[in-house]
Amino acid sequence: NSIGWAIVKHNDDSSYSLLDKGVNIFQDGVAHDKSGEKPMVQERTAARSSRRHYFRRRLRKIELLKVLVKYDLCPYLSAEELSEWKNHKKYPMKDEFLEWQKTDDDMDRNPYHDRYVCLTQELDLSVISNRYMLGRALYHIAQRRGFLSNRKENRKDDDGKVKDCIKSLTKAMQENGCAYLGEYFFKLYEEGGKIRKNYTDRVEHYKKEFRAICEKQHLDVEQIKALENAIFYQRPLKSQKGQV
Repeated sequence: NSIGWAIVKHNDDSSYSLLDKGVNIFQDGVAHDKSGEKPMVQERTAARSSRRHYFRRRLRKIELLKVLVKYDLCPYLSAEELSEWKNHKKYPMKDEFLEWQKTDDDMDRNPYHDRYVCLTQELDLSVISNRYMLGRALYHIAQRRGFLSNRKENRKDDDGKVKDCIKSLTKAMQENGCAYLGEYFFKLYEEGGKIRKNYTDRVEHYKKEFRAICEKQHLDVEQIKALENAIFYQRPLKSQKGQV
């Protein structure tokens, strides 16, 4: 984190004489912690990445809520309320909406139970409570929609930890006789097992479950298309041509 410097004069007799010298000390280019050195920008980059992650998740929830409101699958929220959440982070505080999201283990009210019921029972969607149950299950899927690699090519020698954990989860589902992720997670929930620590796959687990729910509840093509786009839309990566 320093550079020494000197100015010398080349004399006529080929000798040199020192005119001035010194040292410039500047901030270290790396940060130091218990694990060693790391780039100074690492923490700032991680914080920016986290902000973008939460912002995009919020946008996805808002887009899905627009669809759920349109098809009466959740309590009504106005465009103004959703806009306030999007632009000013003012979460909708309507009692009915908050009640819709609330969990209550004593009454079997939790997203895993709703996903299990929507997968295994054909609901009478003329009943508003059943419509809200279906909407809550879909909203929960949008919150945790699984891993999707952004690699252009899938290489067998580069699966890594995430892919290995996904394979282990699929194997555990099969061993427990569960065809869909919602079934397996509800079983774990009832048994007090760990759910959050599992790596899940977007296509193999969540999209498969989403399509099974839509088929079981006999949703029409227009509804399925709108819901799928809101839940699983993947924004393309920004062009980096300007950096070249």
